Amino acid sequence: MKILLRLAYVLCAASLLLPSVAAAQGEWKYQLAPYLWFAGLKGTVATIPGAPRVAIDISPSDALSDLKVGFMGAFEAKKGRHGGFADLVYTDVRSDTELVPAIGLTLKSKSKSTIVTGGYVYELYNQDATLVDVFAGARYWKVDTELGFGGGLGLLAGRSVRNSESWWDPVVGIKARTALGGSKFFLSGVLAMGGFGAGSDLFTDATGLVGYQWSKPLSTVLGYRSLDVKYEKGSFYYDVRQSGWMLGMAYAF
Repeated sequence: MKILLRLAYVLCAASLLLPSVAAAQGEWKYQLAPYLWFAGLKGTVATIPGAPRVAIDISPSDALSDLKVGFMGAFEAKKGRHGGFADLVYTDVRSDTELVPAIGLTLKSKSKSTIVTGGYVYELYNQDATLVDVFAGARYWKVDTELGFGGGLGLLAGRSVRNSESWWDPVVGIKARTALGGSKFFLSGVLAMGGFGAGSDLFTDATGLVGYQWSKPLSTVLGYRSLDVKYEKGSFYYDVRQSGWMLGMAYAF
């Protein structure tokens, strides 16, 4: 609930810019775009206080097999050349590992990741079946980690350790779409970056897609997304790259 309230604040702030600089003509246009992101994870993390930094390398197939809950979707509203947008990525990944088979010591890990982005979008160019938008806003990150030990002997048996870290980043970016000749196929892409030391040291977020326009309101896309972020605070260290194939649809109304 707190995440949704904070996102509402970002969108409300962006909405103050819209009527004052936009021509009072045309109707509001909306687009809802749920999607799936089959992302692997590679980098260095230390998400539990006192734990050393460790290298991680999780393939997209392993991440998918351990995924318990996942929700991803984007929403955009525009009137004329001005609008607002929101994007949400939430994943809950859990795995069981047998650490010491001889004594039955097991490790259950839970990792919940939330990335919420919202802000203002401006239509920079719209001509000859090509659309270019620029945007600016804020991105909220939250990483929840829990380690639970089962079986075994000694101090670790039955122990669990939890930690949660969250932060805000400014974000700026550009997105574009262009039709492929006179066909219903199109290319689209998004390039964003942010942090700049305000929260993360820096993050980059790039997506490239090939789409098909089934009808005026409905389209589907297939492509690739790569998100690279580095954040450090105290003993918490998160320097990872998530990358993998994306599959989604968009409905305009």
